[in-house]
Amino acid sequence: MAAFNKLVVKSYPRIASRETSDTKFWNKYSFPITVKESSSINYINFSPSQPHDFAVTSANKVQIYSSTTNEVKKTLSRFKETAYSGCFRGDGKLLVAGTEDNSVKVFDANSRVVLREFSGHTRAVHSTRFSLDGLHVISASDDCSVRLWNLSGENEIFAVTEHKDYIRTSALNNSSKDIWLTGSYDHTVKMWDSRTQTSVMTVNHGYPVEDILVFPSGGLCASAGHNIVKIWDILAGGRLVAAFSNHQKTITSLCFDGESTRLLSASLDRHVKIYDVKDYKVVHSMHYPSPILSMGISPNDKHIVVGMSDGLLSIKHRTQSTEERETAVKSTPRPGSYRYFVRGKNQKPEQGDFVVESSRKPKLSAHDKFLKQFEYTNALDSVLQGRTNPPVVVSLIMELIRRQGLQIALSGRDEDSLLPILSFLNKHICNPRYTPTLIDVTNTILDIYGRVLGQSPKVDDMLAKLQLKIASELKYQKQAFELMGSLDTIFAVSASSHDVQLVENGLS
Repeated sequence: MAAFNKLVVKSYPRIASRETSDTKFWNKYSFPITVKESSSINYINFSPSQPHDFAVTSANKVQIYSSTTNEVKKTLSRFKETAYSGCFRGDGKLLVAGTEDNSVKVFDANSRVVLREFSGHTRAVHSTRFSLDGLHVISASDDCSVRLWNLSGENEIFAVTEHKDYIRTSALNNSSKDIWLTGSYDHTVKMWDSRTQTSVMTVNHGYPVEDILVFPSGGLCASAGHNIVKIWDILAGGRLVAAFSNHQKTITSLCFDGESTRLLSASLDRHVKIYDVKDYKVVHSMHYPSPILSMGISPNDKHIVVGMSDGLLSIKHRTQSTEERETAVKSTPRPGSYRYFVRGKNQKPEQGDFVVESSRKPKLSAHDKFLKQFEYTNALDSVLQGRTNPPVVVSLIMELIRRQGLQIALSGRDEDSLLPILSFLNKHICNPRYTPTLIDVTNTILDIYGRVLGQSPKVDDMLAKLQLKIASELKYQKQAFELMGSLDTIFAVSASSHDVQLVENGLS
């Protein structure tokens, strides 16, 4: 006698799980603390030194917030006009900021005293940085000039004007204390070397550059302009490595997480996108109530701070899960103790884990037992009882069709035994995965019971609902096809006009 094979449940493609390691990590940031500033927040910078306080530049002041209390710790207000780009030095002791009145000011972060004030720019200074050695100050202005200042001698080392429009951003290169980059509204990113006092590399982003970011290795840099982020290979002379766009509006800020494995971009579309630097695919997204102008993340990944155009400051603090707290508190269990013998009991396998199971004698389910005995009616009833599993029901129906037993399973039923089948049809017939199979079931039921329709109000009511559902689905399908036709026409016209424009440009 041939061995009986269990029913093979048809597997359908699964929708990709939204719960990934990245979503788990970023969702652990607590509900944001929101602070209202008097004006839009143009820059946020975290101190590289512990405890990683952060400076928020807004209106005519720079406020230093405590990373432990999330409250204002100090306020630097020695500005006559709007302040820009409040940035810490590497040791966290000094802070530099540009101003609308063309000057650059250096503060003692503890005493709030102005230690240096550099004058030489003729327009607003939107970007300031300390050099890697902490002995120089780099400034970039709307007067299209880049200047290097000696912090100890209070003198200007050099000033170069190569950009053709406003300079709104700059970034240091960690590979050398003499190299840094600037981004301008003339669409270019330039790399500078203080030893040559001139730009040594220029790349064209294609749009006004709002922010730039250099990778920790110093070999790559990212530029943001319009809604596009571009990655450039510095070592290859500015070769374009990647370009991606996942925002709907202008990107205003870029930053790395603490380990530099994730790139964050903030935009006027009120979203923060998080990318994996391996393939630059979006792994997570955050939504905010207003357009974002500035963003910063602490070196230890405990805080994400976002500044918005309406003056709102959002502070998110990363909280530890219960498992992380237990892991941090508990030590390795001592051999022979109770914890030693129950270790791993609560461990849950992840999606990519390989599970080894011991071989067991297969246990037949109820519908398999009935199929083995060729009791098709009972097999169908068994999968329709209680909480139904649609893939199992549809797989059983397909097996009955293959055995030419569907009509046998549906025949000879009274009102009570027919209603569960009609209920399942009403619920799942419009699911594209099951529609072809369930249409055959519906036709078979109508062929068998068409002569006695009208004798049971409940059955008639279920069939009427089924008819309305199918009619509604056909209406939606018709509208969808009409919409697709309209879109095809629009795309065809757009493509033809683009070709005509290319021809005209070629002729001109």
